[in-house]
Amino acid sequence: MQKWIRWQGLGVFVGVVALPCIFWFLFIDGIVKGVIQKYGSEAVGAKVELRSADLSLFPAGLELKGLKIANPDEPMKNAVEIARTNLNFDTLNFFRRKVIVEQMTLDGIRLNTPRKTSGALPGATPKKRATKKGTIRPGKKKGLCGGKGLPALKMPNVTEVLSKEKLPSLELVTSLKGQIEQEKQKWQQRLASLPDEKTFQSYKGEIQKIRGGGAGIAGMLASGGKAMELKKKIEADLNRIKQANADFQKETSTLKQKLADAKKAPFKDAARLAQKYGFSKERLANMSQVLFGAKICTWMEKATNWYEKIRPILERAKQKKKGKVVVKPLRGKGAFVKFKEHNPMPDFLIKKANASIITGAGDIMGIIKNITPDQDVLALPLTFSFKGDKLKNINLVEAKGALNHTRPQAPKDEIRFLVKGFKTKGISLLEKSKNPIILQKALADLNIKALVQGQDIKVNVLAAFHSASFSVKDQEGKNPIMEAIFSALKNISNFIVNAKVIGTLEEYDIKLSSDLDGVLKKSAGKIIAKQTEQLRQKLSKAIMDKVNGPLSDTAGSLSGLNGIQQELSKRLNLGSGLLGNLGKPGGKKGLKLPFS
Repeated sequence: MQKWIRWQGLGVFVGVVALPCIFWFLFIDGIVKGVIQKYGSEAVGAKVELRSADLSLFPAGLELKGLKIANPDEPMKNAVEIARTNLNFDTLNFFRRKVIVEQMTLDGIRLNTPRKTSGALPGATPKKRATKKGTIRPGKKKGLCGGKGLPALKMPNVTEVLSKEKLPSLELVTSLKGQIEQEKQKWQQRLASLPDEKTFQSYKGEIQKIRGGGAGIAGMLASGGKAMELKKKIEADLNRIKQANADFQKETSTLKQKLADAKKAPFKDAARLAQKYGFSKERLANMSQVLFGAKICTWMEKATNWYEKIRPILERAKQKKKGKVVVKPLRGKGAFVKFKEHNPMPDFLIKKANASIITGAGDIMGIIKNITPDQDVLALPLTFSFKGDKLKNINLVEAKGALNHTRPQAPKDEIRFLVKGFKTKGISLLEKSKNPIILQKALADLNIKALVQGQDIKVNVLAAFHSASFSVKDQEGKNPIMEAIFSALKNISNFIVNAKVIGTLEEYDIKLSSDLDGVLKKSAGKIIAKQTEQLRQKLSKAIMDKVNGPLSDTAGSLSGLNGIQQELSKRLNLGSGLLGNLGKPGGKKGLKLPFS
C-alpha cells in the first residue's frame, strides 16, 4: 500500500514550524518589552518602564500597557504615564526596514504623576545643558528674568542702606579739602616769589636817596632819571601782585562754589537712595511685573526646557558620506546608506495618533499627525490639535500647532493655546516676599501664541481675569506700602495681563504690562510718596551726621586762605603808596619829576 503521508517528514516540518512559533509566543513580547525599556531609558535619560507588550503579525501591530516615562529633572515623578498604547503597522514596509505606523491610539495619558521609587538611572547624573559662566539654565535671561530680585515692599533700614552704599557727598567733601590744601601750598609758594614788604622797604630807601640827590639842573636831571626807572620797577612788581590777586580771587571763588555744592550733595545722595531703595510711585507703574513676574518666568523656563527636549526628536542627526545621506541608527555601530527612492518614506513614521489625556478637570482629546524625525524626507510638518470642553472648573481648553522641520536649516514651530472660563483658586503671588499676595479666586481666559524660528523665539500671552478677589498675609506686622497696594487691589475685580517674550532660546527677554499698573499708581501713589519722603528725610539726617565733620573741616581750610588774601592786599597797598610818594605831581610828599 502506497503511503500518502510520510510521517517522519511531517514531524520534521511541524517541528521546524512549531519551534519558531513557540519561541514567538513565549519570548517575543518579553524581548520587545526589554528593548523598549532599555533604549527608551537611554534616549530619555531616566527610567522607562512597561508593564506588558503584545506584538502581533497578522495584522501587524503592537499593544503596550502600563508605560511610565520618568522625568529626568524630577526622578520622583513621571513626565508621562500611558495606560494603553496600540499601534497598527504597515507590514510591507517592514521588509524595506521602515517602521510605518498607520494609526496609533494612546489611552489614559496622565502627566506629572508621582512615583513610589526614583526614576533616575543607576549611576547616571541629570543632563544639563552646557552654559557659559554666569548664565541661568535653561537660558541667559535679560530684564524681568535676569536674576534681579523683586523690589522690597517695605521701606528699608537707613543704617543697612548706608552700610552698603558709597556716599558721593562724603567723597566730594574729602576731595575738596585736599584741593584746598593743594591751593594753599601753591599760593604760599607763589607769595614767596612775589615782591614782599622787604622789597618795598628797599624801594622806599631808594626814594629817600633820590630826594637827597644834589641841587642844580644836573642834580635834578639825575634824580628824575632814577625816579623814572624806579617807578617802572614798582609798577612792574605791582602788576605782578595785581595779576596774582585776580587769579586768587578767581580760584577762591571756584572753591567757594564747590563748597556750596558740597553742602547740597548730602541731600542729593538722600534723594537718590530714597529713589533706589524706597518703593517709589514710579515702581507702581510696573506692579504687574512684581505680582506676576516670578510666575511667568517659571512657566517660561519650564516651557523652553521641555521644548528643547522634544526638538531633537524632530530632527535626526544626519551627515553626507561620499555623496550619500548617512543616518546614524538608534542602536548598533553600523551605518545605513539611504539610496534614492521613487516615493521616499521616512525610516520611522506615525501617520496618525489619537490621544486622550486624563486630567483632574476631565479628559482632553487630541490628534497628532506625521510623527517622524525625518520631516525633510516626508515633506510634511508634524501637526497636532487637542480640545477639551465642559471640563471641571474650565469651559474650554484648546491647543493647536505645527512643528515644521521639513527644512532642517530653517525650522519653524507655531503653537496656539487657548483657555476659557478657568476657575483659578489660591494662586500665590510674590512667593519670595515676606508679605505674599494671594489671588483667592478669579475666572480667567488665556490666549498664548508662540513662534520659534531657528533659535529665535516670540511669544505673546494675553490673560483676562474676571470676578477676581485678593488677600494678603502680613507676616511682619503692619506694612503701610503693602496695605496701600492691597487696599487698591480690594476694589479690582477685572484686569488684564499681557506678557511678551522676544529673543532666542538661549537669551530671551520678558516684558509684562497690565491695567493694574495705572490703578495702583493712582490709588496707592499718595501713601507711597509719603513713605518715600519720610525715608528721604531719615537718609538726609543720617548722611549729614556723617558729612558734617569733614564739611566743617573743609570750610575751615577754605577760611585759612584768607591770610593769603590779606597778604596780597597788604602788598598792593604798599606798592600803591610808594607810587604815590614817587610820582604824584604836585603832591605834598611826592617827588616832583622834572618837566612834569
